[in-house]
Formats: sequence, C-alpha cells, structure tokens
Amino acid sequence: MRNLRRIDQWMVMMAIVCMVFLTGCGKSAKEGENASGESKDTKEVTTKQAEEQTESESADVDEDIPEGIYSMTSGLAETPITVSPKGAKANIEDFAQAFCSQYNRFEPNEKILKYFSAPKAYDEVAELYRVESDITNGYIRSMLLTEVVRETQMCYWNRKNGHSLVGVYMENGSESDKSENVFMFYDYDPKTNIMTPDMDVYKVVEKVAHDKAFDDYVLELPQKGKDIVVNLYSDNEEDGYDVTEKTLKWIGYTFILVADGARQ
Repeated sequence: MRNLRRIDQWMVMMAIVCMVFLTGCGKSAKEGENASGESKDTKEVTTKQAEEQTESESADVDEDIPEGIYSMTSGLAETPITVSPKGAKANIEDFAQAFCSQYNRFEPNEKILKYFSAPKAYDEVAELYRVESDITNGYIRSMLLTEVVRETQMCYWNRKNGHSLVGVYMENGSESDKSENVFMFYDYDPKTNIMTPDMDVYKVVEKVAHDKAFDDYVLELPQKGKDIVVNLYSDNEEDGYDVTEKTLKWIGYTFILVADGARQ
C-alpha cells in the first residue's frame, strides 16, 4: 500500500514536470509573436499564473503523502474519549468504535469502522485488511494482508471497581524504514461512558517496551488470557534479530513483570 501511494505521487509529479516543460516550449515557439504583438506585462502575468498553478498542484501532491502514526496520534495521552454503548454494557466493539472514530486517519482503524458499518458485506480481499472481532473474549484486531505489518489491536480487562481498562496497540510498518509503534491504556467509567488515558498503566508497560537495551518492540495484547507479551528485538549483526520475550501479568487493576526469556 505504501509503495502504491509512492507510485501515484511520482506519476502526479511527472505530470506537473511535463506541463511545465510544454509551457516553456510554447513560449519559445511564440517569442517572435511576443516581440511584435505581446507586451512584456502580459508575458509576465502569464508566467506568474503558470508558476502559481504549479506551486498549487505541488502542494496538493504533498498533502497526499501519508503522515506517520506519531503525528496522527499526537495528544493521545491527554485526550479522553466518549463511548456510546449499543447495549446495557459496553463491549470491545463499542470501545473500538469510539477509539477508531477519534483516530480514523490510521488505515487499520478506518477498516475497523468500515467493517462495523456492514460486517457481512466486508470483503477482506478487496480491502486488503482482515478484521477479527471477538466480542466474547473482548478482543479486536485489524491487520494488513501483506508482508508489511500494519495493524491495530484492542482488548479490555474488567477492574474490581466496576471500571474497565481498555488497551490499544498500533503498529505502522514499512519495507524500508523502522516501524512506528504506539500504545495507550484507558480507564473506562461506565457511569460517565468516558475512556480516560491511564498513564499509571501506560508507564508500567512503557518501562518494559521502551527498554533502551533493545532496538525495537512489539506488543501482543491478549485475545485469550489476561497477560500482555512484550517482544523485544536486538540486532545480532548477522542479518537478523534476537528476541527477548517478557510477560506483563494482569493483577486486577494493572500489570507486573513476572518473567522473561530469550529466543532466536
């Protein structure tokens, strides 16, 4: 998908270059006419209009360049989200509808919303995205069906005080650049129907995921069970990575680190 967008942008830029070239050729062919019949002012106005048009079209091309996930989710930690439950109690699809509507510029979130609008008509081959909604286990995932990893995972845990903890993990992969990973946790209050960023839980997970001893990380939110798996990657300088797996155990309101290991 990312490569296709780059090709489209290249074609537009080439069209602009051709237009400017042809405009220049036209002026050269009419130099004699300009000298005898076209005033200098008229020529300058025409040139200025052509430059303004080219700048405008170049700006349009720039706007088509996909933005990174970090800019899409700026302000994530400060932004509460209102949930509109369809039933007596909010479920994972209610949480996903609310979150993805807030951050719908990320393609996996856009596909979740499209799936919700007509689940039976959703065509994962045509959309290039598989959406798996497991209401029973409180889990949903939208993933790009190519070798490039681009996905959103969401799940939730029930807290002892009647609230829910909602977890979100988004990964924006690339064939050439390092992937962008973003996660957030929200405390959902059923009395107000508001998800508020839970920075205490975020910091617990951040301490493990953002370990500077490693080059990258991937979160696996639980579809079954309650624990989060954090895979930490380190470059082994042999065209590959060593993976260290750490487990964050759910203890009713937050997580604690209980185990870690290394695997090839």
